Amino acid sequence: MESKPAIFAKIAGLLQAAERVLLVADSKPDGDSIGSSSALYNWLKREGKPVTLFCALPIPSSLLSLDGAHDFSRDPRIFQEPFDLIITFDASDIRHVGIENLLPKIPCPYQLVVIDHHATNTHYGQVNAVWTDACSTAEIVYQFFTTLEIPIDAKMATSLLTGILTDTSCFSNAGTTSQGMQAAGHLCALGGRHSEILGQLVQNKSMPTLKLWGLALARLNHNTTLNITSTYFLEEDLKEVPEADEEAMEGLSNFLNAVCGGAEGVLVLREMPHRQIKGSLRSIRRDISKLAKCLGGGGHKKAAGFTIQGRLKVDENKKVHVTR
Repeated sequence: MESKPAIFAKIAGLLQAAERVLLVADSKPDGDSIGSSSALYNWLKREGKPVTLFCALPIPSSLLSLDGAHDFSRDPRIFQEPFDLIITFDASDIRHVGIENLLPKIPCPYQLVVIDHHATNTHYGQVNAVWTDACSTAEIVYQFFTTLEIPIDAKMATSLLTGILTDTSCFSNAGTTSQGMQAAGHLCALGGRHSEILGQLVQNKSMPTLKLWGLALARLNHNTTLNITSTYFLEEDLKEVPEADEEAMEGLSNFLNAVCGGAEGVLVLREMPHRQIKGSLRSIRRDISKLAKCLGGGGHKKAAGFTIQGRLKVDENKKVHVTR
């Protein structure tokens, strides 16, 4: 594999030569995918390079304060435009990016660059900046800037700091590294809005969210054989807490992984529309990406997820089962 500086130099050359650039965040947007992509977007805008942001799903409200967050397009018709360079962020394969059916519509030849840190990444680009020792995709983008001596302004620093804090759960999970902490410190010194990020990522739980989490917390179950603590959300829970929305269900797995003692892993199941079940796995000690991959998903060793077909059925003993 080429060295990191060589790959960064190759990406910089592609960016310099490109006439139109498309940056694509993972189709399940979080602070890392949006933070890393918006950081590169803000730099390219500063340089006067024609650049477009795309994400298949809406940006979470907690990330809308990031510079460039409101510039993300969800319109698939942009793939009819002549982009000659496409860069994806924080997505382990083309299916997770959500553009596998859109790429063939681009009317000209293009280069595809992948920037990611997932161990399950399939290296689906012509250029793959994939390093699993990074705590986040944002850390890789930070290294791109610092390696090439590109000045990082406060907008870029805030986006990158958001990505690092998201994927390390504010330095509380097993993904935390000394390099990531050093990068975060440097980004704070460069003007990263640390207190604003904490307010959006941590101190952001509304009363409806806490009520919804209360339902899931009451369902906690510890499997002693697997040493995994699990819980679940039913689709009908939103009817019980009508003032909450689907976004309120996000984040519980990270919270439990940080505070739930005596278990080597955490699993949160969530009923989705169209008879789908989304699973979020977290661990401090285990490599749970292998389990997620067996179920058609993927992710990091300590943070992974999957989606399967079915519904959740609760029996008379209040134990939950997956039914097809």
